[in-house]
Amino acid sequence: MKTQIGADRKPPILTRAAAVAPPRRWAQSPAFTRIELACVVCTFVLLAAVIVPVLAGGDPRSERVVCANNLRQIGLAFHLWGHDHSDLPMFEVPASSGGTRMHVLAPNVWLHFAWLSNELATPQWLFCPTDTGRPARDFSDDSDGGYLHPNFAGNATSYFLSHPFEPVPRGLISGDRNVWVESPIGCSRFINAWRVPTIPVPSSAFGWTNGLHGSAGNVLHQDGSVEQLSNAGLRQAVIDAHSDNGNLHIITPR
Repeated sequence: MKTQIGADRKPPILTRAAAVAPPRRWAQSPAFTRIELACVVCTFVLLAAVIVPVLAGGDPRSERVVCANNLRQIGLAFHLWGHDHSDLPMFEVPASSGGTRMHVLAPNVWLHFAWLSNELATPQWLFCPTDTGRPARDFSDDSDGGYLHPNFAGNATSYFLSHPFEPVPRGLISGDRNVWVESPIGCSRFINAWRVPTIPVPSSAFGWTNGLHGSAGNVLHQDGSVEQLSNAGLRQAVIDAHSDNGNLHIITPR
């Protein structure tokens, strides 16, 4: 008599839920969520923070590359912040709505950059390797490395801020801090700012002062692009950026 394999096994008992469960299908991979995208961006930011300074090695040309990369990271941070705020930078969003426009501390560059703490992840992006002062360690108010502490703040910031009068792609939003400015002026974003006359054209005195990169400097445009400009190129960029009643408004860290 042949023994049938498995003849003495009982059929599996199916629960009601298993009996009526539909056949499995391969789930479609969902798109990146904002949190996942932010994690990926932060990973690249931290990697660049480690790799780029190592590649610079003290070469002035490499230091300019590091500085330009800093501004690209700042531009990306502006984009990420604006993604949740109608594509506006923080100084276009009233303080009552979570921005910095007309904030009591709005004349200070460091305030606006501090608003990007989540997007930047590290304040080291705010410091050019050729600048004086010291880069901050984090965005705390710790006296030994905190960006928000007076020991750092402006001293740990190498870039100016400006607000384009109109949202044009080539509008200037930031750049190397060693830029010539003329005189103070009232501002509807920063409360007080430095003015650069633009009508009919910027003064021939307007340009880079002897500082970070000699007679050239880096600027960040509103579209996120970074460009190295001579003094003449900077004057043309100001014309292209449009102006607020004939004056470009700039705030500098020191």
